Amino acid sequence: MRLFLVVLFLLIISSACSQSDDPKFYFEKGQYKKALILWKPLANGGDSLAQNYLGIQYYLGLGVERNLEFASKWFKKAALVGFPDAQYNLGVMYENGEFVKQDLITASMWFYAASENGNKNAMKRIHGLLNHDKVFPNQFNHAKTLAEKYISIENKN
Repeated sequence: MRLFLVVLFLLIISSACSQSDDPKFYFEKGQYKKALILWKPLANGGDSLAQNYLGIQYYLGLGVERNLEFASKWFKKAALVGFPDAQYNLGVMYENGEFVKQDLITASMWFYAASENGNKNAMKRIHGLLNHDKVFPNQFNHAKTLAEKYISIENKN
């Protein structure tokens, strides 16, 4: 029985310790300032998940003043190494002209790359652009070609 209690105690302690340095844990609990502090060194070290989350926090102003320039910067860093959610988020910024100049072909390129890398919402965004005549098929084909070139380069690295 004593061994059981010791093991249980150690499991509780290790669980608490792992939460204390997990930025996603704090983000999901709404403790955005704590998450931000923990994401920054990871993002600066090249962690694309952390870069995307920093982008989200700056984009929405979660635990930090809203800053679309910083959001764009972090989304782009993660997008360039193939992180699909960041590619999607960057596409949204280009679609809406948020900090970046509105460019629906570039938005389509990022949405296509995100879709190819597994983001489930990206193709819906593309269909929305095509169905509402915001992007025409020849423009989308150009965006797709750009994305395919980008993905080819990304896969070589």
